[in-house]
Amino acid sequence: MTMNRLIIFSSVFNLLIAETEFPGLDAFTSSARLAMGGAGYLNYSSVSSKYNPSITGNGRHFSSSFIRYQTGITSQSAGISFPWKNGVSSMAVRHISYGTFEGYDTDLQSTGAYRAGDNFLSVTHSIKMNRMPVKIGVLGQYFSSMLQDYTINAILFSLGGELLLENINGSIGLSIHNVGTTLNGSQDAKGVIVPKIVLSGSKQLSHLPLTLFIDLVTKSKFEETEMYFGGQFKLKSNLQLRLGTSTRKIDHNTEQDLLRSILGATGFGIGYAFGSTEIHYGTFIMGTGSLIHGLEIGVMIE
Repeated sequence: MTMNRLIIFSSVFNLLIAETEFPGLDAFTSSARLAMGGAGYLNYSSVSSKYNPSITGNGRHFSSSFIRYQTGITSQSAGISFPWKNGVSSMAVRHISYGTFEGYDTDLQSTGAYRAGDNFLSVTHSIKMNRMPVKIGVLGQYFSSMLQDYTINAILFSLGGELLLENINGSIGLSIHNVGTTLNGSQDAKGVIVPKIVLSGSKQLSHLPLTLFIDLVTKSKFEETEMYFGGQFKLKSNLQLRLGTSTRKIDHNTEQDLLRSILGATGFGIGYAFGSTEIHYGTFIMGTGSLIHGLEIGVMIE
């Protein structure tokens, strides 16, 4: 087992046997969101776990996404959105695999290989208020985290609202995420659900085909606050460029060199649409210089 995989093993193991936050709840599952460095809570993606639930897509749309983290951690997601009861609903399944590990007993005898991973199943519904430029939405999510014989299950909810500022081609959103509780799991397996509040804004510029996004994310009773900045540039009707970063680059700064310090916690990517199909590629730069890659495919369903 390499040192990196040993670190991952220790982190996940400590997660499940001690009262700490679940890292999978803050992981990237959308390459489009990856490309904006985590910004864009007001930019809808049915496979993302990071968006204001009042945001919806148009018509019937199916998406699938694959994210590859460093040291072999992967995320696979699939989601669909569709009109339903004067609003728009979406369903998504997501899986994060932390890899396969070799188990040993107290005598250092092999007990065989086992896997560690997180599973998500979510349902979202959003509606636009009559006679008001306001959208509201709710997301319900079942979450399960597993490591060897340890398992934790949880039910989580997210609520969100968006005020449409149509006169300036912008919007303001407020959402609260990860409100819920853990269910009965394996003995000695414990975890803490940490809610977070997100204040978001978006603005489509008048003289440039550029939409800007800004998100202020706070959690742990306002003791931890991060800001995310991103942009989505449409070169043509079928070509998009994305770029984003955040104040997390301060935590990612390993003081290795100036370039890595500047580019840490930064994402960029490209999207291309042809017919009813669109493909998005995104990458995210860690402070150490390692990269996270993502590929997402979406199809409009007639």
